[in-house]
Amino acid sequence: MRHTTIGVLGLGLFGSSVARTLAQNNVDVIAMDKNMDHVEEVVDEVEAAIQGDFTKLEQLTEAGFAECEEVVVASAEKLEDTILAILNLQKLNVPKITAKTKNTDYREVLLKVGATRVILPEVEMGAQVATMLANPTVHELLKLDSRYNIIEFPFSERWVGKDIDEIDFRNKYDTNIIAIQPAQSDEFTIEFGPRYVVTEGDVFIGVTTDEGMKKLLNG
Repeated sequence: MRHTTIGVLGLGLFGSSVARTLAQNNVDVIAMDKNMDHVEEVVDEVEAAIQGDFTKLEQLTEAGFAECEEVVVASAEKLEDTILAILNLQKLNVPKITAKTKNTDYREVLLKVGATRVILPEVEMGAQVATMLANPTVHELLKLDSRYNIIEFPFSERWVGKDIDEIDFRNKYDTNIIAIQPAQSDEFTIEFGPRYVVTEGDVFIGVTTDEGMKKLLNG
């Protein structure tokens, strides 16, 4: 079975974390950074770690980035470097390009020059932490994209004694329930139907929108 190959350009704190985590999940990683110290930090953990300048097309070509299904441009220090990297990756016909930026004003620029997705880690993590602080009943939150979240949340008194179909999570709360931890259990289950009756102490995991999350937390 052919492994997925993902490239990482820039091995600062963010890029090295991405590279390591991908490798730990059995993804073949090709990583590049101008700083040899950064390269040496991950060289034993990824498929290939190279010192190089990712604004240079020939260096990306020699390193094998044309074989990647996706490349993460993880260095956001200079906008021009990120743009050059994206343009070079397009020339190599890389199908998916994720770019990191610290500046919301740069997002549209990077999308226009060819990035498939642009992430702002500080902004996204800040919003996630703020949501959890403002809503202490949120046990865990994963931001899937700009619209959807995976959220773990407890029962509401209003739901006790009603079944999933009657509560109508999908239409009333913009939420699809994907797992339930019944009050009498220590484990989540995905084996439940629309007639499952909510009891006090139940915990749910659902896919929801930002607006749906607010509705859920208000019961």
